[in-house]
Amino acid sequence: MRQYRFFVSPDQMHGRSLKLTGGQARQVYGVLRMREADRILALDNRGWQYEVRLDKVTSNLVTGEIISREPVGGEPHTELTLYQALLKKDNFEWVLQKGTELGVARFVPLITQRCVVRQKSIKPAKLERWQRIIVEAAEQSGRGRLPELLPPLTLPEALAGAAEYDSALIPWESETEHGLVNALSMFSGEDASTARRIALFIGPEGGFADEEIEEAMALGVQPVTLGVRILRAETAAVVAATLALSAMGELDT
Repeated sequence: MRQYRFFVSPDQMHGRSLKLTGGQARQVYGVLRMREADRILALDNRGWQYEVRLDKVTSNLVTGEIISREPVGGEPHTELTLYQALLKKDNFEWVLQKGTELGVARFVPLITQRCVVRQKSIKPAKLERWQRIIVEAAEQSGRGRLPELLPPLTLPEALAGAAEYDSALIPWESETEHGLVNALSMFSGEDASTARRIALFIGPEGGFADEEIEEAMALGVQPVTLGVRILRAETAAVVAATLALSAMGELDT
């Protein structure tokens, strides 16, 4: 039987007891229709999961007893930061969902010259929705830690931190020689437990301007190609993240 997963905060666990309220309680009671003696997995966002046997289930309060604890598998060693240019609502949210499922460690909304959406100040309701999408995708996909969602940055602000990464790549439709996988081949054969920090810079619907690519190159970010076909921005994000994690051995069985 499938065990449903819930990320919880420290104040929801007291000794061997767990408490769920609000939306989590409504999901357990009304959506999943779980009852006393059913079991769930609680995730502490620090790499541990707890098996919990429910002892009270109502629409506004669920409590249970923690009966075991073990490390969570499924987290990549590679720390992949996705700098994603702001897109129209549904497309950006799709990137958050799929990137979380794949194993992205950090999302940074990016403001570029050709962004249709250029709001550096994101409304609290939208941030809450984005965070909820990440949490739900992390629970569904078996993640042990929630990806970070950082405040939006302009491209120059983001590029200023490129030197902090082991590799920083920027997919660009005019690049024809250097593929993303080849750009990461320097890490092939290394111990899989060696953590690497990789940054991907993904443009908006209209792509990056030439001068933005020049600025990125001047700061050590390498342009790469994702193939001969032009991909939509949200598709490019998922393809690039998949290729990067695969090149680092994170998608091997």
